[in-house]
Amino acid sequence: MADQGRTINVGAAQLPATRLGEARRALERITSAMDEAAGRNVELLVLPESAYPAYFLPSVETFRSARVIGHRELLSLLGERAKRHRMHVVCGFVEDHGDRLQNAAALIDDAGAVVGVARKLFLWGSDNQVFAPGSELGTFACRLGRVGIAICADVRAPETTAALAYRGAEIVTVPVCWVNLAEKPGEYYNPQPDFLIEARTREIAVPFVCANKFGVETETLSYCGQSLITDAEANVLSLAPPDEAALITAEVQPARACKPALPDWTRDRITSTQLAEEPHVGLDDPVKVAALPAALLARATGRRDILRTLAADGVQVVVSPLGPQDIADEMEVYARALGLDWVGSPSDRVMCARFGSYGALSGSDLLSFAPARALALDGAAILFVPGPPLTSDADGPRAHNAPLSILRTRAAENRVYLAAAGASATVIDPSGAIVARSDNGEPRPVIATIDLAAAQDKCVFPGTHIFEQRKPEAYAAAFR
Repeated sequence: MADQGRTINVGAAQLPATRLGEARRALERITSAMDEAAGRNVELLVLPESAYPAYFLPSVETFRSARVIGHRELLSLLGERAKRHRMHVVCGFVEDHGDRLQNAAALIDDAGAVVGVARKLFLWGSDNQVFAPGSELGTFACRLGRVGIAICADVRAPETTAALAYRGAEIVTVPVCWVNLAEKPGEYYNPQPDFLIEARTREIAVPFVCANKFGVETETLSYCGQSLITDAEANVLSLAPPDEAALITAEVQPARACKPALPDWTRDRITSTQLAEEPHVGLDDPVKVAALPAALLARATGRRDILRTLAADGVQVVVSPLGPQDIADEMEVYARALGLDWVGSPSDRVMCARFGSYGALSGSDLLSFAPARALALDGAAILFVPGPPLTSDADGPRAHNAPLSILRTRAAENRVYLAAAGASATVIDPSGAIVARSDNGEPRPVIATIDLAAAQDKCVFPGTHIFEQRKPEAYAAAFR
């Protein structure tokens, strides 16, 4: 365990994309990054996923016929350099077991010893064609503290980082190959640097160090750069550009991880190997959803007029913050009289309405991944988030809101829609994109037309099914 209150100088080396045939150049770039980091007194350096020799492997046979050094020799070379520089290093590499390849990352300490090796659990796209998935979580104790390793898409599975917290991780290192998913030339986008890493940091409250590549590796594969370092409060301390090499550094304080809550009704579902239920979509046509911000319902008059206007506009379902019981009852009765489905309170089970299957959670429920995950596994196509009860005081009505990064992550990690009503109102699609949103305190309904059939598609990327990639046995062992 790290000394409480001690800071360490961490670095993330953003390297150019390299092809399999450029293995020698890849190794030179790794060692050069280590040398540069030593010159800047970095104590823990993180290098990208598959920093050696390359990320994209056409086939196992192609890899084995290429001129690359074996992973044992690679780790020996890195260990010698780490010892020379008195530096800890996390480096991604291809691990060849003879009967299988694995996408791996090793933690090497400042004495040059391999402390541990993590293997990627959540395989992404072409990973599935050449790599065997890992089966255990990567947390390793060293002089700097307890280091967690999550390789790229592992972070997309909320159970992975939660399990690292349960295993006592005090800092999480993330070797990545974040693919550039932007549709226009010259633009760069990936959900992880955009909102997902922030959400994971908020969930477990430890620093994250993420090292990506940049540039083009194949005609169809390029990277978005944006390597980043956060502190335990999810503040971005250092951010690399999207399109050039960089060594970013920051002083961080390893922290005792916050273990995300696992309510009793979620634990068995999350750790079960039972297949996920397919979301039910009740209507062939898109559904019109309205989310009402708290300020709108805090008014003493005009509440019924709001519902009449929504019904006349073709809205079919409304999510509203919880309020005083008499007002909530009045609104629900009147909404149903107008033919509107009304969601105003959370529940611990999936429910079915005319428009499809849904779950309802409080804002505080979203601070842990578990409630949303359990409802999605049980077939919810949309998650509604009615805020907690309003309270009137000198400052006016107040309502709890989960951070926007958390809302987007709950939608994206489960491939569901999410409609939240609190201090602000938000509708988010299964990719994590914001469909519609009001500013805090803005007294207007947020209305969006959504196609719930999109929530039936659990493939986040070709060949990458978010639920089939889960590793319940590994999570169960950690959560015990």
